Amino acid sequence: MTSVAVQSAPAGVLWDMDGVLIDSERLVRDAFVEVNSNGGPVPDAAQRYLETIGLNRTGLIHWFGQFVDTQELAEYWIDQTHYGYLELAKTELELKPGVEAALDHVRSLGLPQMVVTSSRTDVAQTKLSGLGVLDRFDRVLGGDQVSQGKPHPEPYLRGSELLGLEPGRALAVEDSANGVRSALAAGCHVLHVPDLIDTDPSWHGQLSVLPSLVEFPRWFDELGAAE
Repeated sequence: MTSVAVQSAPAGVLWDMDGVLIDSERLVRDAFVEVNSNGGPVPDAAQRYLETIGLNRTGLIHWFGQFVDTQELAEYWIDQTHYGYLELAKTELELKPGVEAALDHVRSLGLPQMVVTSSRTDVAQTKLSGLGVLDRFDRVLGGDQVSQGKPHPEPYLRGSELLGLEPGRALAVEDSANGVRSALAAGCHVLHVPDLIDTDPSWHGQLSVLPSLVEFPRWFDELGAAE
């Protein structure tokens, strides 16, 4: 666990969804690898998948442009991966450890919290509802509600605005490199909770790190106490 100094305790929390709240990234990765092992265009798929974490659909289409010649083909392979993920999710999708206690802790302090995800809003709401946590959030901001997705700062700038906060008063909780870059560029205090991607050494001194959300309530209280 590492923490960076903050000038004031966060007044609200912006949660990424996949890989932070929901243990879904490994399922998407497995579907991505399966698709690309059976005719898909991406070599070394397990490693290259890490580059896509945190991208919305527009970002994924652009990313696939290095492997296919048309947007139609890019969308085809994105959809094939999504169909594979949906099959796995029927039996394997679950919350990450510590999520419910972390969300309840923020609510107990009377602080607003919302989801800032690259998934479509309706898809995110369905996932969160199915896992019983949608009602913990004041809002859900999906990748379809911004013109530029992560790693651009727009998602976290917009999320802060929707909570009525300056970005510097908001805590962004992220697992992906694209998400971390988005939140840092927006000026949020950032907590990295690694999932498939380790903390980049270049982020040292710019963010805090926890191994899981199990430690979040105590860490968050200590953050406020150090103010």
